[in-house]
Amino acid sequence: MRRFFTTLVAAALVAFPASAAAHERDVPQPGPLPASTALEGAGFTVLQAEDGAMRTARAASPNARRYATPDGYQIAVEASASYPVNALADQKLVDFLASRVHGPELGDLSVYVGTPAEIVRLCGGDPDVVACYAIDEARMYVPGESVRGIPIEYPLTHEYGHHIALWRSNSPWQALDWGAKYWSSAMHICTGVRRGQLFPGNQGRHYWDDPGEGFADSYAHMHYPNQPWFYNELMHPNAKAFAAIRHDVLDPWTGPRSRTFHGRLSQRHGQRTFHIRLKLDGDLDFHLTAPGGAVYAVQARIPDFAAGQRLRNGGEFGVEWCRHRAVDEVELTVRRRKGSGPFTLKVSWPG
Repeated sequence: MRRFFTTLVAAALVAFPASAAAHERDVPQPGPLPASTALEGAGFTVLQAEDGAMRTARAASPNARRYATPDGYQIAVEASASYPVNALADQKLVDFLASRVHGPELGDLSVYVGTPAEIVRLCGGDPDVVACYAIDEARMYVPGESVRGIPIEYPLTHEYGHHIALWRSNSPWQALDWGAKYWSSAMHICTGVRRGQLFPGNQGRHYWDDPGEGFADSYAHMHYPNQPWFYNELMHPNAKAFAAIRHDVLDPWTGPRSRTFHGRLSQRHGQRTFHIRLKLDGDLDFHLTAPGGAVYAVQARIPDFAAGQRLRNGGEFGVEWCRHRAVDEVELTVRRRKGSGPFTLKVSWPG
């Protein structure tokens, strides 16, 4: 009888393979990562949009379900058909994401959970890639199990950094490539790019020098500060970086400041000077209204840098400004070159 029962069990296992046993999902937990965590060589990637393989994988998985966070947001979660349906694991994943520093962008996130091998295939085939983010769909593709000693908590947190960047502005640049405004300015990303040391949006040869990845991984390090840093040292996170990221997440930059200055130029009074303070990198824009026929020069200057233009009958121009210090005290000068009369100078700057 015992032999017959064993035979029946073996037959059942052949007829119904225990794929669930082969692929049990890990459940993410808040708190520090295990001491055995090994991040070296872990790659993450950003894609503009899902491709056919991604859509096929999602079509084969059970329908997406939406789960509520403790603060009232809804996140859509889909899991690979290689995993058994597990609403509890889905909810735990959503609760974990809600434990990350976040804003209302959390409610616009979707998540696909795949096996590690499936994630490599869906994210482009590079065996070093652990997870990826599809921009157009605002969906992260993350493993359901630890990968080469990397627990699932880390890729979830890193990819959420990309999701934050998608919903932030860093005009005139893309926050997904440059990082969000306050972090990008605090880390002087603009200067690093101009010097050929950083490469925004470069997911290839200069992957480790990509500020978009640097921002996402700095966000992850804000939650796991004891983990080693592998990206360009210019972006190595510190207390200043973490404070800037919190600012970007909880009170994001919404646009430039502006101020209008008035004056009058003549042969006797040939110039007027004003001052502004720049704490952030970005566009410094000028709009001058002046009398017909007048030629006035507008210049912005700090001790080691100056930019400006001559404008006939008024006009406008802009300067992409990379700060030279924590706060640039900028001197604005309007000089008479020809003609005379009143002028209005409207200036906008990042902050």
